[in-house]
Amino acid sequence: MNLPNNESLTEALRRENTSLRGDLLTIARRISHDLRTPLGGIITAGEAMQELLVETDPASLPLVASSLSSAEELSQLIKRFSYIVKATALPCPPQPMSMGEAVSVALERLHTRIIKHRVIIGEPDSWPEVNGVSDWLVVIWSNLLANALQHAGTPPKIELGWRAEKGKHEFWVSDNGPGVPEKERRTLFQPFNTLHEADAPHGLGLSIVQRLVELQSGYCGYKSNSQGGACFFFGLP
Repeated sequence: MNLPNNESLTEALRRENTSLRGDLLTIARRISHDLRTPLGGIITAGEAMQELLVETDPASLPLVASSLSSAEELSQLIKRFSYIVKATALPCPPQPMSMGEAVSVALERLHTRIIKHRVIIGEPDSWPEVNGVSDWLVVIWSNLLANALQHAGTPPKIELGWRAEKGKHEFWVSDNGPGVPEKERRTLFQPFNTLHEADAPHGLGLSIVQRLVELQSGYCGYKSNSQGGACFFFGLP
């Protein structure tokens, strides 16, 4: 029996890895195109029906509104799932960058919600330079901030911060909400997990955070604040 040498085994693993990445990209493209295209048709038809019912049958409007809401939610889920599959298939090399820039872009994306709900946000005086993927870090901060906005208390307060440790930087988003019940914490980062209450969103945002952090050789987690509320954190080497 002839066993493969190290060089041929390495080459075989490289070919298999390339093939798997190609399969992931194909899946992402098919999901994005084959599902979102007909879904877009459903949304367009629903919007047209909604306009028609305003004049002909106003009592039926809630049914159409519910269908449109579900279709829009499904469209967002497809978009986010496709994004994370593409990121896994084509990982980007980390580059030196300012974490403050990623935080600023994420805050700008959520500016309308922040102003509408009069959220008080605290930030450190400065942010460190890190090795990371800029677009991914914007998505990470956006998801953690959106989660904090949804579950913050009254008045809503969110604190952003970081600390340097040996060989790494750790970042966090903390809110003054009720926090996550202990029995639910172990499943927080699982895809489609339901968060704090029964009618909460699917929880895909936290699984995206975990995957994007892992692709940058980092880690993430959750802990309770000493004075109540939730604190989600992630670390990068």
